[in-house]
Amino acid sequence: MGFVFTITAASSCLTVLRGVRRETAGAAKTPLETFMDRHGTTLLGGQLAVLAVATVGAVALDEYRGRNNKP
Repeated sequence: MGFVFTITAASSCLTVLRGVRRETAGAAKTPLETFMDRHGTTLLGGQLAVLAVATVGAVALDEYRGRNNKP
């Protein structure tokens, strides 16, 4: 999931940078850029929420297993 988030974040950044630069601002948008313009923020927010839940779950599971496996 972290890899997918990284690719999505990089794609979103590149789309924004391409729109800001004068030499590429007037160029036709690719389908990926159009998708990221419309859904990029929602997609990144959703992925970030999933990563946060997975991180908290992993820490909680590690804590639980650590308490139950004491000799």
